[in-house]
Amino acid sequence: MNKTTNINLGGLFFHIDEDAYIKLRDYLDAIKRSFTDSQGRDEIIADIEARIAELFSEKIQNERQVVGMAEVEEVITIMGQPEDYLVDDEIFEDQPNQEPSSSSSSTSQNQKRTSKKLFRDPDDKYIGGVSSGLGHYLGVDALWIRLLWIFLVVAGVGSGILIYILLWILVPEASTTSQKLAMKGEPVNISNIEKKVREGFDEVSEKVKNVDYKKMGNKVKSSSRTFFDFLGDVMTVLVNVFAKFIGIILIICAATTIIGLFIGLFTVGSVGFIEGPWTHYIEVLNTSGVPVWVVSLFTFFAVGIPFFFLFLLGLKILVNNLKSIGSTAKYVLLALWLISVIGLTVMGIKQATEKAFTASSTETRQLSYPISDTLRIEAESYGSWDDRYYNERFDIVVNNGNKKLYLEDIKINFTASEDSLGRVKIHKSAESSSYEKAREKAAEIEYDFSLKNNTLYFPDYLLTNYANKYREQEVEVTLSIPEGTVIYPAPSLRRKLGYRNANNMGYSSYDLPGHYWKMGKEELHCLDCEEQEILDEEKTTPDKDERIRIDSNGIDIDIKDENGDNFEMKIDKGGIRIKAGNKKDTVV
Repeated sequence: MNKTTNINLGGLFFHIDEDAYIKLRDYLDAIKRSFTDSQGRDEIIADIEARIAELFSEKIQNERQVVGMAEVEEVITIMGQPEDYLVDDEIFEDQPNQEPSSSSSSTSQNQKRTSKKLFRDPDDKYIGGVSSGLGHYLGVDALWIRLLWIFLVVAGVGSGILIYILLWILVPEASTTSQKLAMKGEPVNISNIEKKVREGFDEVSEKVKNVDYKKMGNKVKSSSRTFFDFLGDVMTVLVNVFAKFIGIILIICAATTIIGLFIGLFTVGSVGFIEGPWTHYIEVLNTSGVPVWVVSLFTFFAVGIPFFFLFLLGLKILVNNLKSIGSTAKYVLLALWLISVIGLTVMGIKQATEKAFTASSTETRQLSYPISDTLRIEAESYGSWDDRYYNERFDIVVNNGNKKLYLEDIKINFTASEDSLGRVKIHKSAESSSYEKAREKAAEIEYDFSLKNNTLYFPDYLLTNYANKYREQEVEVTLSIPEGTVIYPAPSLRRKLGYRNANNMGYSSYDLPGHYWKMGKEELHCLDCEEQEILDEEKTTPDKDERIRIDSNGIDIDIKDENGDNFEMKIDKGGIRIKAGNKKDTVV
């Protein structure tokens, strides 16, 4: 059992093994001793520690992982041994090159393996340093990149400006020594960090020596920053504000969705464990046979996991240095999501195949006795609403102690029979995963009629066993009666008549009930619709060439014949005036 120590390295916290800590401490102490009299010693040490912290962050998988001896030795191999840089190379300029040590060889190999990273170069910029950064990354002079921007602005009708602004916003600036070395593809080790820091100090020293203080003073008085720096700061602030707003939106949407999924999981997902009217409704729609709680659980993971990561993204936008959930948790969530999506796909296919085929079952029955008088046709409703769960068109009822599925998909049509007998054909249909099963489900539909005192009663509902589930069960009734038979469809049939009831009035199925009809050879003939016909004729608009007006002022008739001659007659208190063709008015 080894002890671990918590350390703060470059502003980051790590758990490190005690032996590894001792080795890292000795290594950093040796580096500090090698730069005792160096200019910029503190800056060099700070950059080296920041680089080591960056390497540790790349190697550990999660925040709980302990940095061990292997990680420390690997970092030392990358950074190099401090004694390799104690000797002043200028003293041995005339001596032949010696074979590099093992650490130098490792450093050389790392240098070959180092890949460039894209940053904006703040040391060689005119606006945002994008061109200089691209030049380092692509290995070309920044001048060519700047000429390319000018070409894009001119040839692309300003599109180059938009691309430049996007790169300015999205590409980070190389602000640290490590980032500047990575930008140029140089290995970030002790030697290069020291070299870069010293170059910075030498550059500052030269500028201090050669500066025109009078000119610099005037420049400082006129403006402390360039216009482009100010513009960059403003854009950065706006982008940050917009990003925070996006983060808030993501958090609200994701949290609302996840909460809704939780509620659905513990309500819809409780079907099979908790019994209630709404649970029966869900069960009867589930024809796949898969437990509803399994569907709810898979839906929760399939939809909830992406929104969970959106929630984390929103938090990451709002909170700096947000801790990661770890690779293990990410892989577990990814696996759950894939399993849920595949499971829902399979269950969806199974649910769809359960309604892939439609079949029917038909039975024809003859009326028990001849029709001697007007046949009245009524719709019969279900006996007691107290036995129903919802009192809707799609319902569950308790019939003789058994649970039944209640549906109101009933259509009734009238047609003429070929003989003097009346018949009722009942056509039942249902859906299932095969024709055979669909025919069985259709045959299990419970529907019957009755004839009492010359009144035919058709139920306005059908029943089937609860275990059959909802499979688009329907019943279509065709009443065949002899020609000349008079029928009276009661108003209770108003929403139950089909669309194949031809009649001489052109009435819709909704308007047929409430009238007496005589069965003809091809259509129904209305026996009490004359008054309605006369009324309809009176409501028709007269021909545009004929005008007859009768009101309290008298009678005004204006008729134009086929030759274009007019006949006008007006009767009022002044008498009768008649005008025909071009003749003058005649007063009677």
